[in-house]
Amino acid sequence: MLTVTAGTSGELQSGLERELAVYRHKVFVDHLGWKLPLVEAGYERDQFDHIDTVYVIARDQQGNICGCGRLLPTTEPYLLGSIFPHLMGEQAVPCATEVWELSRYSTQSVDGEPVTHNELRQRFRSLLRAIVDTAIAHGAKRLITFTVPALERLSRQLGIHVHRVGPPQLVDGSPVVAMWVELDKQTLEALRPEQDSGAQVLHPATVQRAQMST
Repeated sequence: MLTVTAGTSGELQSGLERELAVYRHKVFVDHLGWKLPLVEAGYERDQFDHIDTVYVIARDQQGNICGCGRLLPTTEPYLLGSIFPHLMGEQAVPCATEVWELSRYSTQSVDGEPVTHNELRQRFRSLLRAIVDTAIAHGAKRLITFTVPALERLSRQLGIHVHRVGPPQLVDGSPVVAMWVELDKQTLEALRPEQDSGAQVLHPATVQRAQMST
């Protein structure tokens, strides 16, 4: 069972944003070795974390954060558009009310018991469904994101409607690929609740118990 919270920075419970910053540091700095410019000791935040930033945060049965995603409208400054526009190749950097960026996405456990590959796959689907529901609630019809090729492949295997912006490019020595996630019938069907033990639709600024296999 996962507990999922969705809402803006200003709507999150007191202390949750700080807890998320600790989790992100463990995942992106300690585990993945990202060289991020605004990292404080034990905390990971950047200029795109502000009062209106939308977060989706998952906790495991022990209450530990085990997944997260950040949503930003492309009509405001966002990570890919401001820092990594070259990942768009020859395409224009998105700037539209119906296009949102997904960044800082993770389903990595850092404090809980080890999980199997199948459990991580299920968590990936469950958290992404919550992110898609939240993005749609904010008026999004597409997500733009960049990720490692392995997660692109997993998205395709699950039947999610994703397609590349261009070929992989190196960021800090590792290949990443910018891709579109279409919030259409194909994606909603791939992530529909029947696929994984009765997960509920999430609404921003709510905490719900979802019957999700993790």
